[in-house]
Order: sequence, then structure tokens, then C-alpha cells
Amino acid sequence: MTEINNWQWVVDKDEMCCRNLENNVTVKMEKEGQILRGKIHDMPMELFGKIAEIENGEEIIMQIVKMAEENFFKNF
Repeated sequence: MTEINNWQWVVDKDEMCCRNLENNVTVKMEKEGQILRGKIHDMPMELFGKIAEIENGEEIIMQIVKMAEENFFKNF
């Protein structure tokens, strides 16, 4: 797993998602009231397991979603 800040995201406006092809992670944008929020739609179990073993794993997951959201909205 590379540094999350360096992940390259591919924005798919039709599917309303961002994909990181290197790590096979997909974050879908879902409407919550009037707000779009990213939610992890797909992540390999191996990667999830590595993140879970890290002390601040939950923060890393939140950072992945945040980075995907930022890239999505920047390109929307």
C-alpha cells in the first residue's frame, strides 16, 4: 500500500464514484439528504486486513474516503 496522499483516483461521473486502480478501491458517492458523501464500495480484503492491523486504521479508512471525495468534487 502506497502513501494514501499519493493515490491516483479515476473519477467516473456516470457511476458517481472514484476508483484507485493500483489498490482496487472504489468509493461511491451516495446522497445523504442534500449532501453527497463517499462510501467505500469495494476494497480487497487483503488491503482491508493490512489497514485493520495498523493502530490508526479507522483514520486511514476515513482518509481514503476523504481523498476520493476531494478528487471527485474537484473533477465534477
